[in-house]
Amino acid sequence: MAGWSFFEDKKMARMKRLYEDFSTAALESRGIFLPLFGCFFLVLFSYSFIRPVCESLFLSAWGASKMPYVWIISAGATALVVWVYNKFVVSARPSKLYAVSNFMAVAFFLTFYLYFSAKHKGFSLTAFIVKDIYVVILIEQLWTFCDATFKEKPAKILYGFLAGACSIGGIVASVLTSELASVLGSKNLIFVGCGALLLGVWLFTYANRRGGTVLNANRQKLRSTAQEKAEKSSIWGGFDVLLRSKYLILICLMLMFSQFVTALIGLQFNQVLEVQVTELDMRTAYLAKFYGATNVISLVLQFGISAPMLHFLGLLLSLILVPAIMGAGSFAFFFAPTMGVLFGTRLANKSLTYSIFRSAKEILYIPLSYIEKYKGKAVIDMFIYRFAKGGIGVVIIGMQTVMAVTAITINYMIIGVIIVWILIVPLLIREYKKRESATKQG
Repeated sequence: MAGWSFFEDKKMARMKRLYEDFSTAALESRGIFLPLFGCFFLVLFSYSFIRPVCESLFLSAWGASKMPYVWIISAGATALVVWVYNKFVVSARPSKLYAVSNFMAVAFFLTFYLYFSAKHKGFSLTAFIVKDIYVVILIEQLWTFCDATFKEKPAKILYGFLAGACSIGGIVASVLTSELASVLGSKNLIFVGCGALLLGVWLFTYANRRGGTVLNANRQKLRSTAQEKAEKSSIWGGFDVLLRSKYLILICLMLMFSQFVTALIGLQFNQVLEVQVTELDMRTAYLAKFYGATNVISLVLQFGISAPMLHFLGLLLSLILVPAIMGAGSFAFFFAPTMGVLFGTRLANKSLTYSIFRSAKEILYIPLSYIEKYKGKAVIDMFIYRFAKGGIGVVIIGMQTVMAVTAITINYMIIGVIIVWILIVPLLIREYKKRESATKQG
């Protein structure tokens, strides 16, 4: 009993210290933390209205079998967007860039409303691609702002809660979407999503004003030491920044393999969904419920697990546990190839990616220089994610020409990719510690 009491006291002391650290970090950053919390909430609130509509319409117009082709097109479109984005990211104020990104998304989706029909196959394809690009751009702008503003210690405490804001926004929107899709019709939900984006512009402008001191100091330092070099290399749109850094390349590889896994699990899920749920509004409601469940689990992980896990276990174990859990689900599918196991694996994949993996990944960016954060990070988080899906799309299309790509076949691919993903993590953490040490000494 005495030994048990000792461990209980030790556990309580750790949790008390974590709570005190959170209170201190939140208090010191309250002028930035709360507005950013609202921004993350609104982006995913918007996305959770728009995503089911676009996905459901795409499945009606094209079918799940065409998704690998879309991944390839999306990779090319994202590369172009990232190249344009990096032309302005260093010189433009973050608040201005964020506002323009939101206004362009709103303009597109209002136009999409006018052409909403499975008969307009070209527009349904474009909307399917744009809905992924716009959310990546907005979320990455928010995280890049955080990485350039917060230091490592408060980041380990607060990032889980900021990721949690995404889940809360997704949960609220998913509940509303699943209830309203059949009543109002899918396309009318687009107006709610657009309104949320416009409100987010105001909140981010406020956050940028409050956190501008640190950010402007970094931008001035960049201008005084590297502006000429950056301007000369800007033709590459940030790809040169990535290729010059071993550390960024390792981050890139880890995220690429994580996206391979996500894309493959998603393909299994959509193949079954297309067959089992055929009516447009019913499918929209089903997808909304799935993503709602994903957001609930993500929320629990973000608020209850992410911060303590990063605080006590550290980055290495946290980044290894995420693919290990996904691998366990896929391995179970070999012995019980049911929709229930596939549903659980997909749920674990999405919820872990949005919570623990997201928070841990963002901490890896903190030791980067300003230009690496704003240019190299954009290439990785915006383009590499889409490029990874495009790469898997090419592989799947090639396999489909010579064989039937079954769920079991895809499962073998998933297990193989997860093994490589886990092997990369220790190499990445070694480079992270070198960067962290150099930052402290500098």
